[in-house]
Amino acid sequence: MAGIFHDLSDIMNPWALSPPPSPAIVTTLDSACDYDDLADVYSESLADVAVEEAPRHPGVRRSKVMPVCTLPKTNVASPDEGLRLSNEDPVNRLPAEVFQQVLENVEYPEIIFLKRVSRSWYAFVHEYVTLTPALAFKYLDFENYELDCISAEYILSCIKKSKGSVRTIAFPSVASEDKYNSIFRSSLIFQHLSPELIAYTIGAEYSGTTAIPSIWGPDPQSLIRQAGPFLRNLREVHIDDGFSASLYDWKNFSNDTASVFSRLEEFHISMRTLPRFFEFLGSLPLQLWFPNLQILECKFDKLATTMDNQQVWPDMSSVCFSTNFVALPALRVFKLGGVPDDISRLCPMDQQCLDLAIRWMPNLEIFSCRGICVMGRGSYGYIIRRSDFRWNKKLLEFDFSYSNTTRMPAIMSTCKKLMLRNAGVFPRTLYYIFGQPAGYLADPVDMRSSIMREDLRHFPDDMYDGDGVSLITDEYGLLEELDLSGSQSGLTNERLIDTLARCNGDKLRKISLQGCTALHYDRCILGEVKIMQPNLMYQIISMLPHLIVLKLGNNETFTDGGLRAIEHLHELQYLDIAQAPVSEFGMTRFIKLVKTANPKLETVVLTGCLCISEQTVRMVEDLGIRTTGEAEPRLF
Repeated sequence: MAGIFHDLSDIMNPWALSPPPSPAIVTTLDSACDYDDLADVYSESLADVAVEEAPRHPGVRRSKVMPVCTLPKTNVASPDEGLRLSNEDPVNRLPAEVFQQVLENVEYPEIIFLKRVSRSWYAFVHEYVTLTPALAFKYLDFENYELDCISAEYILSCIKKSKGSVRTIAFPSVASEDKYNSIFRSSLIFQHLSPELIAYTIGAEYSGTTAIPSIWGPDPQSLIRQAGPFLRNLREVHIDDGFSASLYDWKNFSNDTASVFSRLEEFHISMRTLPRFFEFLGSLPLQLWFPNLQILECKFDKLATTMDNQQVWPDMSSVCFSTNFVALPALRVFKLGGVPDDISRLCPMDQQCLDLAIRWMPNLEIFSCRGICVMGRGSYGYIIRRSDFRWNKKLLEFDFSYSNTTRMPAIMSTCKKLMLRNAGVFPRTLYYIFGQPAGYLADPVDMRSSIMREDLRHFPDDMYDGDGVSLITDEYGLLEELDLSGSQSGLTNERLIDTLARCNGDKLRKISLQGCTALHYDRCILGEVKIMQPNLMYQIISMLPHLIVLKLGNNETFTDGGLRAIEHLHELQYLDIAQAPVSEFGMTRFIKLVKTANPKLETVVLTGCLCISEQTVRMVEDLGIRTTGEAEPRLF
């Protein structure tokens, strides 16, 4: 909901990546106060006390001062200019109770920045934060701040002000240089005194791996106990890698810790923490720690310079491999990694760990694995194995973009969205599985082949129709969206057609083939000899006649011939041909014919089409068609 103030973002959030502001700007308005005096107090208070330095914990000497960013100047109208408020100002147009409902969905401390919009906003927000702290401190979001400037004492003060209503506590998923404070924050939220904090009886300084007792600072155990009664409504946590320290001592978790875990519905952790988290979930004795967890997201450390210290390579020696154990029964969304800075530097992950984890999530609906290299291992080195997501019978979305593995994972036929953008694997074709071209399965299928045995190795006979053919052939039968974008050389015309043959042409409505350099739309080039082939676009359209989104940008072989084929897509709404060598004549002819035959067409992306003049682009826009597209994840 903070996005509703996007137009005011330049003045609402000027202190991002700096210490959090004070929850109270100490200025009390009385009835006798006039706005001339308020203007002076308001401007001075923002400049001087709006940013409260995070309370110092025992790990920081008093001689050291946390760096505080210089605040930008605020353009506050002087009393002589008068107060001119726009008629569009929500404070003026909305009833007070409605505007308060809007503020209830704005996170703290972002809500403090709204005081800088105008004097009326200052008065309203100040009154809201002061009189209803249980609503103002309901969502604590510090993801855009420097992690080491957020002390455990400061978090505790915010939790207390929420009066037990806090539902979200979010920190950036990065490694903290202040190890003591990182462990302290995690211990505070999860109500577990980590062994590394026990030495800090009344405070300590942390230097390297040595705890030096000090006489200054509060007792960590006392602060942890104080936070407990106010966490009964906590449902979402974004934690840094200090959480892994608590997992070292998981056998000593108290009932309070288990209670916090059992209430969580959304959990975001660092990739550094994931190996320890997997070991914790699967270690004996088995216990259901997260019965209500629905979303689990593991992010890369944005500040890390290498992937080596983020690798997911847990110790599987103490993990239970029972297929009957379900560690996360309510989990619907599981996301790993993110878009990497360099496609050649992927985060390594143990395939055995992934195969076991997906069995712990029988109700998984959305799986995303980005920037990960899934590798097998065994006593004699790496082993080749196909990850099998057919355990997840409710799977709807499968995203393996920017990732790589030895073999394309098998997915359940319920999947509706398959994303393989810049991935190192391609959808499996029937020719590869059965040894016969797509569409020719009249010959008996040899179920004794190694590929067939691998496809069905874990499934009992009652899960498929005897020979298992339908379980395999229907793998992509319900797809509605397919993304194969990227400069992979392995996606040829023949492989693409064989892949589309496994899809249902009446259901697949969105396809993206951006930057597929091995696809030849008008002709196939073999060395210096050009051999004419059937136009690829006509083949695609004949198989997918109901497309509404077609993305073909960054393809040098897409020309006017492809445009003439697209004229037959009467339901098309979005077309991307950015940086394609389409001529001006071809585009003019296409627009005139398509706009008449297909009034649903809303967007034709022409960015980077050097052969099309600006006059033609303006003509397209005058017809009510946008020529710039939506933001796309980058192609390497």
